[in-house]
Amino acid sequence: MRSISLFSGVGGLEPSAVSADVLCELDPECHMVLSRRFPESRLHDDVMTLSPGRADAIFGGWPCQDLSVAGLRKGLAGDRSGLFFRMVDIALEANANSIVAENVPNLLRLDQGQNFALVLEALRRAGFSHITWRTLNARQFGLPHQRRRVFIVASEIPEAAWALLRPIDSSRHRGRIETPIAAGFYWTAGSQGINFSDGYSPTLKVGSSLSIPSPPAVFFDDTVRMFSPKETVRLQGFPLRPFRGLESKAIYRMMGNAVAVPVGRFVTDSLDPNNQKAGRPENLAEIPRQDSIFEDLPGAVNWPAAGYSAPEAVYEFPDPVHKSTLCTSLERLIDRDDNSTLSVRAATGLLRRLERSGKSCPEDLRFALERAALATARV
Repeated sequence: MRSISLFSGVGGLEPSAVSADVLCELDPECHMVLSRRFPESRLHDDVMTLSPGRADAIFGGWPCQDLSVAGLRKGLAGDRSGLFFRMVDIALEANANSIVAENVPNLLRLDQGQNFALVLEALRRAGFSHITWRTLNARQFGLPHQRRRVFIVASEIPEAAWALLRPIDSSRHRGRIETPIAAGFYWTAGSQGINFSDGYSPTLKVGSSLSIPSPPAVFFDDTVRMFSPKETVRLQGFPLRPFRGLESKAIYRMMGNAVAVPVGRFVTDSLDPNNQKAGRPENLAEIPRQDSIFEDLPGAVNWPAAGYSAPEAVYEFPDPVHKSTLCTSLERLIDRDDNSTLSVRAATGLLRRLERSGKSCPEDLRFALERAALATARV
């Protein structure tokens, strides 16, 4: 299979068996990582100037800044998230039979579902008549990282689209601890809650509005500190070697943008014929009145978390995510040799915001924050 990766970042959305023939990424620091991970792939720096050549599949997590809850919410009309349409154009130029795409779950809800309706319409008009989407969490794949993303497989081959809806073998992942001793939380939050996460990390983000690295914090025993760059790489399932020598700020940014490796591989492996034997799922339920969506877009669409758009209708795929399958093994990932702590400014700032907002905070964490603030102040 000849493939092209767009908006590649440092990888993550690529199949298990083969590397993409072409990787397209604007960030020169990401190029360094990509060249280490995929030395035989050709690198290009701009999707607007890429001449793709022939390819079977196009992979890409297009920019989410205009779609995310924390972003500008301009939708597909935004300059960055509108690059989705360039991805479709490249697939047509390459005569590809499939597109694999990724974005934030807010894509399904933004503008009352209209943005996702436009995504389906663009894919359908381009000839990819079988389209599945599914919201997946990195915690379903043995990573202690709450990262939910919506993935799309659009293909001329119905079996390739249906394969995205195949069962996830959670038994392969050693990821659950019944009584976790480590937790993650947002130390930059407080006024809206800190998202305290027992046994896992909340979602890694790119950074603050001031471009200041702000990874979540980890709390275990008497320790409260930021996740280290190495730990964020592990949270996304990447090997450590390709990131050696890079500044912490760059690694935090890369991990905030990345697709978790085991999740990306599960999705892109939908194009592997070995995963296309199960056939169309039997539990699809037709969504009322969605079959005419391309002729007359309704005022609002309540898109399910997972579904299938066929030439004749649109269907919901019931995809319950059971808590018992979600990873809580954060303590296996943390580096106990890291003796850093939150700065006095960070600790006291968080305590001040919690006091003003009245938001909940576990008492043992509150005590640890107070100790960190006092100990750092004495130094």
